[in-house]
Amino acid sequence: MGVNTGGRNLLRLHNINLIPSGTTLADGRPIFSSARVNPAFNTITEQDTGANSSYNALEVNYEHRFSHGFVSSASYTWSHSISDAPDVDSFEQNLNVEDTTNLKRDRGNSYVNRPNSFTTSSVWTPHVSTEGVMGYLANNNEIALLTNVSSGDQQNITANRNLNGGSTVTSVTRPLFFGRNTVRGPKVVQFDMRYTRTFPITERVNAQFFTEANNVFNNRNVTTLNTVVPVDATGLPDYHGVPGALPPTFPKTSSVLQGRLLQFGLVARW
Repeated sequence: MGVNTGGRNLLRLHNINLIPSGTTLADGRPIFSSARVNPAFNTITEQDTGANSSYNALEVNYEHRFSHGFVSSASYTWSHSISDAPDVDSFEQNLNVEDTTNLKRDRGNSYVNRPNSFTTSSVWTPHVSTEGVMGYLANNNEIALLTNVSSGDQQNITANRNLNGGSTVTSVTRPLFFGRNTVRGPKVVQFDMRYTRTFPITERVNAQFFTEANNVFNNRNVTTLNTVVPVDATGLPDYHGVPGALPPTFPKTSSVLQGRLLQFGLVARW
């Protein structure tokens, strides 16, 4: 199945207190003057509309019902998400447009762009006709397993100093000739599991015990990298004295995804 979604007139943030100096960086981005439209303030951030985005994806789904109460489904998505403004008011970030004179200069990969995503879901509810204790123990159980494997989050390469003369609040500038969100973090791999045991009491009343385990194998899914790089006098990355060179890897810093989490519960249904 193909999916195409376009966002129009989305939110964007930009500093309206900047004055272009008339000079530019080597890649065309304007260098702003130290003067301000309103000298009483350094930064005046306006929340505006006008940003656009596009999402294109190909989805493949498969489901199969096996015997003995076993059901499994799988889904794979290939996608690409592009926008011309940082994702505003999202959980991940809330950044300003870097070039207030040309919105298209911020067009690039969306922060939430994950081109490959694979999920599987399996549920097993065994049922046997055996009588007695063995039948009682084998029946009334349910085991569910959810697997999620996807590409890592996009990361924005930024310079270790202000290149365009903007304020310290909005001066998270990229090195020369680097687009937005051009580095990808490590892939995300997570397995979740749930076990439910039902205890029939009467025809209409059941008691259930369940246990859930999120991130069963306690995989450390890193979602943030330290992508600040040193730049030379012109604004090019300068790794070990090589103009234009980037570090081979970026340090892993943090994750918003949880580690292993176990939960237990007991409920009555009637």
